[in-house]
Amino acid sequence: MQAHWLWIMQWGARLVLLVLVALSVASVAVILDRRKLLKAQASPQNGTDPLTGLRQAVRNSQWSELGKASQNLPAGTVLAGYLALLTTTLSQAPAASVDRLTRSYLTERRTELEKGLTLLATVGSNAPFIGLFGTVLGIIQAFGELSSKQGGTASVMASISEALVATAIGLLVAIPAVIAFNTFQRRIKELLIPCEILRDEFVAQKEAHGGR
Repeated sequence: MQAHWLWIMQWGARLVLLVLVALSVASVAVILDRRKLLKAQASPQNGTDPLTGLRQAVRNSQWSELGKASQNLPAGTVLAGYLALLTTTLSQAPAASVDRLTRSYLTERRTELEKGLTLLATVGSNAPFIGLFGTVLGIIQAFGELSSKQGGTASVMASISEALVATAIGLLVAIPAVIAFNTFQRRIKELLIPCEILRDEFVAQKEAHGGR
């Protein structure tokens, strides 16, 4: 009966390692996908802050300037789509509609950009515990072998050393996931903040002219 439980502990520890490997592969796939997407969202930098000119254009109701700016930005970027929305749909809309529609647009784009980040957060927070669980199973197996006299001291120490590998792998999987999650969240925030600033400027401009 004891040998049966030792066999379960042994294969349980191996299963934990397989789970960690699968989580590592999944997190790397998400990291590469999000990195590619966010890199495509980068706007060309020419040494000036484009937001300053865009805010001035909004304050002066220069919608054509916003349209030109959207055409100069890479297609598909958050800011380009947002400027196109302002110029084609919202320039004649009341302030209340502008606020609701722009919030809806930003929520949709945020959801698109954050796709897969939940997996990174889950891996980052749980991989160490999964690895620790594998270590516990390995230690149980090692001491079970010692108590049943199936292995000598050297064999038990080797089993414990092998069991600790699961914790190390858990940390190795979790650390890149946490770093990537925080980096991507910061980058997404940087992409959305200019749009939120322009939204507030746009709504304020509308309200200053009686809501239209």
